[in-house]
Amino acid sequence: MRRLQGQRLFGAALALLAACQTAPPPTVTPVPPQQAPNPTPTASPTPALQGPFAVVLVPPTDRLKVRAGPGPDQPILADLPPDATGLFLTGRAQTVQGARWVEIRMPDGRIGWVNAAFLTREVSPAVFCADPRVAALVANFEAAVRNRDGPALAALISPVHGLRIHINRLSDPILVNPGAAAALFTDPTVRRWGVHPASGMEITGTFAEAVLPDLLDVIARPHERRCGLLVPPVTYQPAWPEAYRAFALYSLHRPGTPGNELDWRTWALGIAFVDDAPSLAVLMQFFWEP
Repeated sequence: MRRLQGQRLFGAALALLAACQTAPPPTVTPVPPQQAPNPTPTASPTPALQGPFAVVLVPPTDRLKVRAGPGPDQPILADLPPDATGLFLTGRAQTVQGARWVEIRMPDGRIGWVNAAFLTREVSPAVFCADPRVAALVANFEAAVRNRDGPALAALISPVHGLRIHINRLSDPILVNPGAAAALFTDPTVRRWGVHPASGMEITGTFAEAVLPDLLDVIARPHERRCGLLVPPVTYQPAWPEAYRAFALYSLHRPGTPGNELDWRTWALGIAFVDDAPSLAVLMQFFWEP
């Protein structure tokens, strides 16, 4: 009996072993790795255009060259008339040979580079005359002249355009950069300022000798401030030079003395906007001419 039970147990073990060897392995279903959701693509923000700007300091017989890259040696893409307006800055700028070049978008949509010294921001007369910073600039200019404060004057001059001084409406300009203006009242340099329209004599001397007395003749005496007006039509109506058309205009006018109405004098201030702030770019004198 025991032998029979052993044989039965042995046979059952063999059957179980055979079943384990022939049974197929369990099926394992792979789980795909979890993936992060695809990010939604976003467009890079387009830099805002700055402007509009207008061409300035280009003579009526010339044109402003627009180049393929920053610098005077780059190929010319186009040219702009001296009274061109509606230009916008893209925000790209580079200094080449000491001059600041900016990339512009022209009215026809083309892109190119120009010297920033030949641009100024367009400002309507109403906005210009209502800007308190303009009135402050004029007041600070008068104070700098009365006090003979060179550093204060230098702080008012356009860092891009410099200051062009005309001792009269027919004279060629003398360009003064902000760095030189700091010592202008004491500068011993003798300059040729132009020819006097009445006497025909050449005007030479330092700034303190040739220009300052005429400035003080207006600023140190009762005078009128006129925004956007050159001079009142007293004895003639002078014209603001075409090359300065885009500069906003402010004038300091001293009327003629009683009984001698021809004894009037005006200094016109051409004002540029650099980085949206007003700065002095032109100083031109007008007076009676026989």
